Order: sequence, then C-alpha cells, then structure tokens
Amino acid sequence: MKKIGVLLIALLIVTTLAFSVRTIKLVAWTIGPDDPSINRKINLEKAAERLNKMLEAAGSDIRVDLEVSFDSTDWGSYKQRALIAFKSGKQQIDIITSGHEDIGMWASAGYILPIDEYVEKYWDLGLYDIFESLWESTKFKGKIYGIPQDTEARPLYARRDKLRELGYSNDEIDEMMNKFNTGEYTLYDIVRISQEAINKGVVKWGLWHRPSKGVDYFQIFTSFGAQIYDQTSNKLVFDELNMRKAFQFFYDISNKYKITPKTLIGTPWNSVHSSFAGPEGNVLFHMGGTWNVAEWKKMFGYTNEDIKEKFAFSLTPSAYKGKHGNTLSHPVVYMVTARSKYPELATLLITLASAADLNAKHAIDSGHLAIRHEEMSNPYYSKDEFTKKATLLLPYTKFVPNNDRFDEYNKIIFDALTALEAGKFNADQAVKFVEMSLKSRLKDAVIIKK
Repeated sequence: MKKIGVLLIALLIVTTLAFSVRTIKLVAWTIGPDDPSINRKINLEKAAERLNKMLEAAGSDIRVDLEVSFDSTDWGSYKQRALIAFKSGKQQIDIITSGHEDIGMWASAGYILPIDEYVEKYWDLGLYDIFESLWESTKFKGKIYGIPQDTEARPLYARRDKLRELGYSNDEIDEMMNKFNTGEYTLYDIVRISQEAINKGVVKWGLWHRPSKGVDYFQIFTSFGAQIYDQTSNKLVFDELNMRKAFQFFYDISNKYKITPKTLIGTPWNSVHSSFAGPEGNVLFHMGGTWNVAEWKKMFGYTNEDIKEKFAFSLTPSAYKGKHGNTLSHPVVYMVTARSKYPELATLLITLASAADLNAKHAIDSGHLAIRHEEMSNPYYSKDEFTKKATLLLPYTKFVPNNDRFDEYNKIIFDALTALEAGKFNADQAVKFVEMSLKSRLKDAVIIKK
C-alpha cells in the first residue's frame, strides 16, 4: 500500500511537471527619443501579450516575460550605451531598436543576427504586407537584419501664416509647395522668398535645419545630385564636384544670404522647435520630419486645425530647375542581438509588433508613416489628413546606406558643415578637409569621385 502511495505521488509530480509553464525572459531596448514614439515600447508589450495568448491556445508550456525600456534622452547617448553593452556582454539584450543605418556597423561587428530564415518562416504572419522598399533598409550584404518598426519622410515645412502675412493667399501657398515638388521652384527660390520675408520684417530667419548630426542634410546633397554610395562595391562615395556645390549652398545660406544663423548647429532642439513652430515663430522654412507634427501638438497644444492653418509642406526642392524634389526616410527597425538565447522567439515577437493596428496608432500618435499596406485603410490612420498627404512623399524618398563605415563618413561631413555655416571653411576648404579626413580614416572603404 505504501509503495502504491509513493507511485501515486510520483505520478502526480510528473503530471504536474508535464503541465508546468516555463517562462522565458526577453529584454528589449527601445528609443524615442521623442515622447510620442513611446509606442515603440508599448507595441512590443502588446505583442508579448498576443504571443502568450497564442502560446497558451496552442497548448505550449512556454510563456514570454518581456522587460522593455524606453530611452528619451538622445540618439547619441542611446547608441553609445548600446555599444558598451554589446562589447561588455554583461547585459541581456535580446531585441534592440535603432535606425536602419546602424545595421551595417552592428552586423559587421557581430552584435546582431541575420534573421532571413525566421522572416521566411513567419512571412504569412503579416510580413508580406510590409512595403517592399522598406525591406531594403533592413539588409546588409544581402541578408535581412531587422524588421521595420516605422518609417517617415522629411518635408520642407513652411509657416503658412507667415506667408499669408507676406501677401500670399492659401491657394498661392499651395501652388508654391507644388512648385517646390516639381522643380519649377528650386532651393534658390527658398532663398529669394526668405530674404523677402526677412526684409519686410515678417520673420527673423528664412531657413533652419536640424542642429545636430543626423541624416536630414543629405537631402540637400541629393538636391545637388551628389552620389554618396556605390552599391556594386558596397563603398561610400565622396562626389567632389557635386558636394562642392552643396557645400557652397550651406556656406551661402549663413554667410552670404544670411537666412540661416551661423550658430544654428548646436542650438538646443527646444529652441529650434519654438523658433519655427511656436505660436510666435520667427522662421519661415524648416527642414523637419513628419514626426514633428506630433511633437508640436504636444509642445504647443495645437489641434489638427491649427496644424492645417499654420503649416504647409513639400519635398526638399532640387537645386536645378525642372528636377523633381526629394525627401529622405529613416526607418527605425527592431533587431535581434547575437547574444539572444532565443532568436526565433525574439523574431516572432517583433513580427507581431509590426501588426497593422499597432503600427497605425504609432504612426498617427508620433507623426510617422505607414509601413504596411493594411495600415492605409485602418480608420485610425486614414482619418488623419496630414499623414495621408505626407504618405504621398514616399515615392520620392531615399535612404542613407547600411554601410558599416557610414557613421564615420557622416561625422566628417557634419564637421565640415559646422565649419561652413560658421564661416570657418569656404567650399574648397571643406572639400579638402573631407577628402583628407576620409582618406586618413576610411582609406579604401571610400571612393573619391573627381
């Protein structure tokens, strides 16, 4: 009898163990840094909830316990913390969120994993619906290293109310924006209109751009036809002839035309936003991003009607008459780290985080654009007039290259721009500085195109 009791207890223990749930902890890092982009974090949390329901319904003994952080400082410090964590190997990170341009460097260093096999395996879970062009931003040397989280465009914004004060009607302002798009107006028409507004006391400044290192100013390089990447060789390019023209433009807007402050670079972001978008804004044009609208609503309490009344937008115009304008997209992607013990589970989680309903809410709340066809018909997305119009910019968008040396290249370019606008370099000096720096640091990883 005693033996039978022991056997029953043993059987009960085995049965209990067979149906016990095993919890797997996954750690994810996300970043705004703008507060409205908090859904990069929330969408992962909701994806974990959905994944656990799926696992439970399937009778699996696995559940996911997701720990996810949201960084609202700035991109530079976030990426620095990520590099320290990668190199030390002491912190668990399974999923990392960042701009697509980090893929080249992080993949080359072995910090993130190619996930092609999992993308193929879970393709029918909605990955097929992601815009085809966005997949190109996730690749390095032909392999997929991430799943798109969002995308955007970088419009040229104009203060509609200031243009009305200058004498333009709303119809004439819309016509102006269209002329920037089509090439009937060029970058130099921005200069002309800005100088008129400054001379008449309507605004203090004509054109502002981002005050820190980023990728926005590459639109100006595109406007001048500068090549920055050779896909065949996977090498960066310094196009001397066309970059000199672009450098001259950056020098001139601060030192000759005086429509941009010589000290703009280094200005705090809050000052940039208030100077252009604030209720008493004193800047006519601003090279910003679609996400800025969400920031301005939060910062200044603007309604959708306020946005419509105060701002107009277009592509960044070409430097050459008759050439269509351009924009630049900077997809943020979810990536799986090389140290993750559960890369397939992590990929499944970020796949579910790309659901159309989750991304539609993120896009509208943070001023980003759809990554999936299904989002276009989502009621939350389709009712937003600004976002619908901004989506029309995407056919003219470019991406910066996923090259592992791009950040070094970009830093050198940005140093040259800083010196140009401050009047410390002229265009020839900037070209010489960039060429010498690129040859010294990147050596044969860059092509100097004469």
